[in-house]
Formats: sequence, structure tokens, C-alpha cells
Amino acid sequence: MTALLQVQGLNKHFGGLHALRDFACTVARGEIVGILGPNGAGKTTLYNLLTGFIPPDAGARIDFDGHSLLRLPPHRIAALGISRTFQLCRPFAGLTVLENVVVGALGSQRERGADLHARGRELLERVGLAGREQVPVDVLSYGDQRRLEIARALAARPRLLLLDEPFAGLGSGEMADLSTLIRQVHAQEGLTVVLIEHKLREFMSLVQRVIALDFGAIIAEGTPEEIVRDPAVIEAYIGRDAPVMEPAHAA
Repeated sequence: MTALLQVQGLNKHFGGLHALRDFACTVARGEIVGILGPNGAGKTTLYNLLTGFIPPDAGARIDFDGHSLLRLPPHRIAALGISRTFQLCRPFAGLTVLENVVVGALGSQRERGADLHARGRELLERVGLAGREQVPVDVLSYGDQRRLEIARALAARPRLLLLDEPFAGLGSGEMADLSTLIRQVHAQEGLTVVLIEHKLREFMSLVQRVIALDFGAIIAEGTPEEIVRDPAVIEAYIGRDAPVMEPAHAA
């Protein structure tokens, strides 16, 4: 498969803290890649670097579909085709559900005028929020806010979708529904997806390849089956004396 994202020599210091250490990866078009690691491993720092929210230390290379992302602001990176969600839902308060999604489409070169609202309604139907277009976003449940986050991220028709803990705070039924939604979006939109998650069962059932981090450095990379048996991952993420976990498989 053709590479869509290539990263080399990615480092980030915050004072004396080395949050990300010589990170390097290649993500192919159409992959679903998981970023695994305990709290403080550098996962969200990685997303913030890829999307221009913070600058990397000198010497890094971040290429997306032949374009260097270095020194580009977040809106320019989004316009190239990268969208993300956040650990904490960040809806635009005071706006309706539909207006939130329309805002996400404003950066797209392919959506204009009435097309913005048509795209918004289409996405809300896809994520299970049809009929709630005019509802104030403030009254949505947490699970529905998660769905809205994904709809808003998809509104600009990205080629790479970065999901930051999409299952956080959800019940088992909501997680199953959201897993189905992510699979559908991946298949129907032809998206490349990179996923951060702490819910191991759902995470391992979704991703095709895993990059495991600890203290900002890559400690393992492989299929879900390989990663759950890797001693370094078990010690760093689950605990030194934890039993081996078997990855769940999607039905």
C-alpha cells in the first residue's frame, strides 16, 4: 500500500520532560493504525504535533501525501485532509447540532453554501443523530457528543482521521455502536484512521496494526495478536504480573 503519512525523528521536550522520543512511523492509505500506551506515554502529544497545535523539536520530518506539515498552522493542515477528535468533547456551545457539523465543513474546498447543510445532515444521519439537527448541542448526552465529534471531523472530507480516545466515558452498548460506526466510516469513506484508546478490547478489535509507546518512545510495533503478547507492552501497559490478553475479533 502507498504511504499517506511518513514521520521521522519526531521529538518534543517540555522543559526537562522528553514527551516524545525519536518517533518514526509510516501509515499507508486505508490502514487503521492504533497508538497504544499508558497515561503519559506521549500519545496526545503525538496528535498535537501532527496537527500543528504544538511545534516539534528541530530535526523532525512530517510528510502527508507529499506535503511537509512542519511549521504549518492547524487550519492549513486540516485543509490538506487531516481531521481529529479530542479526548474531551469540545462542541461549540450555543450552536445547534447541525451548526456544529457545518462549522467543521467550512474548511473544505468542496463544500459551499447549501452544500454545507446537506453534508451536515448526511453525516448526522450516518452517526445516528438524524432528527436532532436543531437541538442545542448543550443538551446532548456524552455518547451523542462523541458521535457529533466524529461527524464534525468528517465534515471537511478528510483523508486521515485521528481519533483520540473515542470510547472514553461510554457504556458497553455505546462502545459497540461507535465501533460499528468507525468501521463503516473507514469502509465507506475510504479513510485512513489512526486511533488512540485505553479500552483494549474495543481497540484491538478495530485496528490492523499497533504502535506501542512508553515514556514517549516506541517499544513495540505489530499486529494486535503480536502486541498483546509482547513482554515490553505487557509490563508497560498492563503490569509486570498481568496475564496475557487475547485480542477481541469483530464479528
